[in-house]
Amino acid sequence: MAKYMLSDPNFSDGTRKEVIDAIIGEFRDKPGLKLIGYEPDADFDRLPAELLGTPEAIKEALLSASAKAYELIDMEKQHGRHPRIGAVDTLEIYPAKDVSIEECVQLAEEIGQELFKRHGVPIYFTGKNARRPDREGLTVIRKGNYEGLRDAVLIDPSRAPDIGPAKLHPTAGATIVGAAEQHDAYFNVVLDTTDLAIAKKLASYVRGKTGGFTNIQGTIGLPNVHRRTGKQCVIVSIEVSNPLQTPLHRIYNLLKAEAARYGVNVLAGQVCGTIAAEVLVQTAEWYLQLEGINGPWDYKSQILENHLLDLQG
Repeated sequence: MAKYMLSDPNFSDGTRKEVIDAIIGEFRDKPGLKLIGYEPDADFDRLPAELLGTPEAIKEALLSASAKAYELIDMEKQHGRHPRIGAVDTLEIYPAKDVSIEECVQLAEEIGQELFKRHGVPIYFTGKNARRPDREGLTVIRKGNYEGLRDAVLIDPSRAPDIGPAKLHPTAGATIVGAAEQHDAYFNVVLDTTDLAIAKKLASYVRGKTGGFTNIQGTIGLPNVHRRTGKQCVIVSIEVSNPLQTPLHRIYNLLKAEAARYGVNVLAGQVCGTIAAEVLVQTAEWYLQLEGINGPWDYKSQILENHLLDLQG
């Protein structure tokens, strides 16, 4: 039975079509690999992608795409709104099917070692691969972003990479690699205002280190355009590291209540990228107060597609 892993690499160029096409081209038409999607963001100057594949296919695809990004992206010329420390900012790996977290950790370790060996780009390990507890999340590693880390790593031993000397690559910066048990949920809450200060306040209300949810480390207020109406607005952009422990509906309801304090309505919620069905069912259970359709069943047995997948193996 084939094993599958999920990965959501992030590259630091969301504007140049030729660069985007070259990087994403490394994920196309590869045996054992599916490119789920990618969404370049010009404002962030960032290119997130999502991949599903066998461990061997995931490893080779990430190594080849990273080589292309290191070749084409110069961090001295890149200026995106999103926190980042390198041309290849993050390479994170998650179990998808019939694979253990230990196997993901081992693969992440191999990728980090190989990237430094081939390209001389320093590596910071995160998640289950973190060498220190404070690097299990991305916030401490990314403190100061590329520009801040570039200077700090030369004088502060606590900012040194896990692989490589205490300096960044002159054009590629550094790369964060790690495995986690659950795929992060990327969730935006769209506010009916253009007041960025409100979005930033609300972001601080849900961020773990400023009194919010423990599983939310990455959150930021940003200007945006509402997808459906084209209306200028702001969003609270949130990265949830364990959405089953910190459900999306709980985050949404808190932000809705806090926004009302400022006389602001919530226009929409946005899920970015893929998300586990269990997370959406959890939200449906809460809003519909579900107790089971034909009794107190496990919800998994009530979803038709799960039975079809069982038949297909």
